[in-house]
Amino acid sequence: MGGTGGCNSLLSNDVVPVPSGPPRKVEVEAVNSTAVKVSWRSPVPNKQHGQIRGYQVHYVRMENGEPKGQPMLKDIMLADAQWEYDDTTEHEMIISGLQPETTYSFTVTAYTTKGDGARSKPKLVSTTGAVPGKPRLVISHTQMNTALIQWHPPVETFGPLQGYRLKFGRKDMDTLTTMEFSEKEDHFTATDIHKGASYVFRLSARNKVGFGEEMVKEISVPEEVPSGFPQNLHSESSTSTSVQLTWQMPLLAERNGIITKYTILYRDINVAYQPVEVPVVPADTTMTLSGLKPDTTYDVKVRAHTSKGPGPYSPSVQFRTLPVDQGR
Repeated sequence: MGGTGGCNSLLSNDVVPVPSGPPRKVEVEAVNSTAVKVSWRSPVPNKQHGQIRGYQVHYVRMENGEPKGQPMLKDIMLADAQWEYDDTTEHEMIISGLQPETTYSFTVTAYTTKGDGARSKPKLVSTTGAVPGKPRLVISHTQMNTALIQWHPPVETFGPLQGYRLKFGRKDMDTLTTMEFSEKEDHFTATDIHKGASYVFRLSARNKVGFGEEMVKEISVPEEVPSGFPQNLHSESSTSTSVQLTWQMPLLAERNGIITKYTILYRDINVAYQPVEVPVVPADTTMTLSGLKPDTTYDVKVRAHTSKGPGPYSPSVQFRTLPVDQGR
């Protein structure tokens, strides 16, 4: 039964019947495995017999064409501002908490202050099948640049499992590697796991309906010193006393962490004294060496550092400053 307030336009001795016409254009649609959307319009105006104060959605589970179990209802009481004065308003309600792969019968009634009106014709709808729950997932990092991924089936599978899907990769990269496995497989070893990087692993199980929700795990691999050297060291421009050097970061797999700085080592190739080491902080990939001698050949190389220390120097390259009369 709906609202119970009075109606100012009616005299106290008026007898007003309940709506004799049912809500119109009732439609039902499965939203997912546990929810259905019900939509409708109000009864035709000449069969409303008063102000429509709200609606009730009645539903019951069906088995072999017969109602099964306790009928249920949901009530929508219209606010005063929503009271209907025409028959064009569309209403809808999401009914949740249903069972997967189950057929339900839905009817809708309108009510006035006098009670419930006629019910709409029953509409049948079946919820979709449910996808599996989250698998259980364990990630173990080894010292050999690999990660062992092990999993167990979800607690709720909603039917036989048909396989698994694993997505994984570095968190600082846009793309993830995707792999699929049979329902009998329960582990995988990922190779080329980089030191000093964070990885994300996303695993979902599949049944005949589709893939379920992903179980997500992350690991962070400890940093090490870089195992590779900066790439493509070369001179961009030079004067008689300076040269601008540029290079690229070490290869991603050889950085082994966040590059915090670089050091440049250079020397005059004609002099046997100790080479000069210059830090590059912050970790820019360009630097201008100044205070050099004119018309002189220098040998230069560069290395990268993480928080754990420096990596190997790059192969040395040579450049020559300009003579004094050309370097101004």
